Amino acid sequence: MSKVAVILRENVEKLGSAGDLVQVSRGYARNYLIPLKKGIEADSKNIALVEIQKKHARERAERHQREMGELAGRISSTELNIPVKVGSGQKLFGSVTAHDISDAFGRAGIVLDRKQIHLEAPLREIGTFEIEVRLGLGIKCVTKVNVVSE
Repeated sequence: MSKVAVILRENVEKLGSAGDLVQVSRGYARNYLIPLKKGIEADSKNIALVEIQKKHARERAERHQREMGELAGRISSTELNIPVKVGSGQKLFGSVTAHDISDAFGRAGIVLDRKQIHLEAPLREIGTFEIEVRLGLGIKCVTKVNVVSE
């Protein structure tokens, strides 16, 4: 059986990741990888094209990493005030959740998903709390949230 070199266009289980140069049997390449557009024949033109695509992907990832770092700096320097209704004895009606904190960030001009805000439990009392925000790519930051009465 002869082997042929193929560049994978997407992740293939038990074979490799997108952009990998793999050796497979001629029939596997001809009957499965190439017709389903999971791989392309590895010639000099295609190898050069994949290298250019990898370079662009690295540049995009580096730019995204930089942007997340800048966003983490903005989040860390932001202190949120969240007004809530309180009853007698400074007891809150309800609680402050990740959704409320996400909305407060939105009013401050920072768009965050509530899933990025890590709360052990909803905030149920007045005070200042340090909240962890997980932006992805291993980037975490801490911000202060002041829960105050209306």
